[in-house]
Amino acid sequence: MDTSTWEQRKLGELMDVASVRRVHQEDWTDEGVRFLRARDLVSFAKNESIEDPLFISSEMYKEYSAQSGKVSVGDLLVTGVGTIGVPWLVTSDNPVYFKDGNIIWFKNRYSIDGGFFYHSFTASAIQNYINEAAGIGTVGTYTIETGKKTPIWLPSRQEQREIAAMMTHLDTLITLHQRMGPIFCFCAHGSRTNFASTLQG
Repeated sequence: MDTSTWEQRKLGELMDVASVRRVHQEDWTDEGVRFLRARDLVSFAKNESIEDPLFISSEMYKEYSAQSGKVSVGDLLVTGVGTIGVPWLVTSDNPVYFKDGNIIWFKNRYSIDGGFFYHSFTASAIQNYINEAAGIGTVGTYTIETGKKTPIWLPSRQEQREIAAMMTHLDTLITLHQRMGPIFCFCAHGSRTNFASTLQG
């Protein structure tokens, strides 16, 4: 792949990098609009279910998002504490809110192809930058200001779409392989269990 024509930019030059109005713990609810923490994004990245999802009321969401704005399809939410630099691509119009200070909001608004944006964040170039910017020997944090300075290398929009499609396909194959692995292992050890019934659970 020829990357000589790719343009290097800082994300703060391409989009707003921000957060939201703070929601206090006493305002968390058991239903309403989904409220995300950094650890929820980590769980999404690992394809793990979240046992204790949090929510805020629809009324609070309407009030607060009127001030902070609404997360939109193509935006990227990235963990800023704990396991830093873990991205989650917004792919649905379902309303969502998140914990201020824990998650950084990249208001992409289709400045970059969403899939390409997500995969760029999982690649070594941006991950290395985040780790270096967070410092060594301290509790690492990824801040809004660091987010604005984060470099990204951009091909044409068409190439962005093609690369995103390829990477998404690879992710699907990897996930399938991870799910099939235990089944292959199980069958390889002499089990006479019908393979089709094993697949169906």
